[in-house]
Amino acid sequence: MALTNAQVATLATDIENNTNQTVIDALAAGNNNAIRDWYNEQASPNFWVLKNSISVDELVESLDWTGEYADFKDDMPAIRLLLDNGTYAPQPVGAREALNAVFTGAGNSKAAILGMATRTATNAEKLFAVSTTGPGGGNGSAQAQSAIPEVEGNITRDDVLAAVSLIGD
Repeated sequence: MALTNAQVATLATDIENNTNQTVIDALAAGNNNAIRDWYNEQASPNFWVLKNSISVDELVESLDWTGEYADFKDDMPAIRLLLDNGTYAPQPVGAREALNAVFTGAGNSKAAILGMATRTATNAEKLFAVSTTGPGGGNGSAQAQSAIPEVEGNITRDDVLAAVSLIGD
């Protein structure tokens, strides 16, 4: 993944103002690999983001078939529509609102799906994450309030080199 120019500028500002001693020392020493490594580590404390998608198999496995089937059995056509392409994409607000509507009364199943649809972010993903609304959405401060990562995966040494070249300009 290559960062956009605006994202490189955001990364530069964050590197320059970062208070983590590892980043401060790496910047002073010109150790771009250490900077990259820190941004690719899991954020601490945990920062939660919504995944791009989860598989239908994962979703079906998470349903409370014993305790809640009666609550969602009449909605099976709507559930099939949500899952028709083989995956469920939880990032769009409408997709999470549809999930919420379909699983009304099936709180355990809905919570399991939303929990499965989240993951912890890296420091870089946290930097570029945006808050969202709707079921399971928020500012990333908790799993039930996950943000959306605008950048997913690891940043590269080239991303760091581009950002560091902007510092001091």
